[in-house]
Amino acid sequence: MLLAGACIAVPVLAAACGDDAATQGTLPPIATTTTTTTILQTTTTYPDFYTLQSGDTLGKVAKRFGTTIDELMALNNITDKNKVQAGQDIKLPPQKITVPAATEPPTTSATTGT
Repeated sequence: MLLAGACIAVPVLAAACGDDAATQGTLPPIATTTTTTTILQTTTTYPDFYTLQSGDTLGKVAKRFGTTIDELMALNNITDKNKVQAGQDIKLPPQKITVPAATEPPTTSATTGT
């Protein structure tokens, strides 16, 4: 029973979330990632000379090294394409390097609805 004028002590628990300045320094770090792209460059050895093998023709050699029979004949002072033999060294023309042309990005047209 309560008497008039009596004081009652009621315990009060107060709590707050995120207002304590001391806890701000203890947050875990934010993870970040970095992406790196490496372009590998390959090289191919291109010979200056080729030794004809049994069964080789100037046509086969020209096709293999990306040239023409006429270019091989002129470079090696060969007057008859049928007069070559296995074991003969023939000079090859310098390698032709093809660089693809740059392409324009596709164009788009913007339309607005009314």
